[in-house]
Amino acid sequence: MAYYFYLSLGVLCIVGEMFTMDFSLACFGVGLFGAALVSFLGLGLGWQVAVFTLVSLALFVGMRPLALKHFYQNSKHIKTNVEALIGRTALVTTAPDGEGIGRVQLDGDSWRARFDKTAQTNDQVLVKKLEGNTLFVVPIQQEENK
Repeated sequence: MAYYFYLSLGVLCIVGEMFTMDFSLACFGVGLFGAALVSFLGLGLGWQVAVFTLVSLALFVGMRPLALKHFYQNSKHIKTNVEALIGRTALVTTAPDGEGIGRVQLDGDSWRARFDKTAQTNDQVLVKKLEGNTLFVVPIQQEENK
């Protein structure tokens, strides 16, 4: 009757996997299903533990990296946090002083900015990098109408 216990734990692991999407609980769940099968066949506790360990370890080492690579292959291209600011355009709200420090507005937020060239208020600038709370920006050259 121990296989009922293993099956219940295995189902709980699979359900828990739906919330984590880490593929670790699924490995343990399938290992528990293997232990349940061994228990159903009447083999002893040593065999049950061995099958659970081997199946879980094999899936964790062999299948989990492949599953993570397959399901999260597009997530490398999504820029978040600081990376999302690089390459964006901002609006100069305070022209740079003698040391090249001014303020820009980006997505409604006011940022401290370090300018490599002079810029005027309401000019468009391009964000090159971010260090701490300072954006490093360069002016965007506006093409004149021909």
